[in-house]
Amino acid sequence: MKKDLLIEAAIYVSCLSLVSLLWHEPVVLLLCLSIIGAWMLWRWHRRSDVLFYLAGFVLGPLGEAMAVYFGAWTYAEPLFLVPIWLPCLWGIAALFVKRLCNTLLKTK
Repeated sequence: MKKDLLIEAAIYVSCLSLVSLLWHEPVVLLLCLSIIGAWMLWRWHRRSDVLFYLAGFVLGPLGEAMAVYFGAWTYAEPLFLVPIWLPCLWGIAALFVKRLCNTLLKTK
């Protein structure tokens, strides 16, 4: 379990760091997040894992695009209202939360 928590913490810290440091370089950030997402799906590739990733990838940015469209907030350097890297980040976040919950539930 410790190994799983360390991997999940590394994913979390990596994504936060990359977005914080590379938001102004959207193509580079997209590439980095795509690599992380691909690695996660290579490591965890059950049908439910892929569905969680895809649901986050599609539904997260759609919700944010709607909020941006209606003026709730704006993004620097958007493409179709949201940054090009945001779907990957949402996919990673969805799969990350699923895997973290599974790891924490194993402790019982």
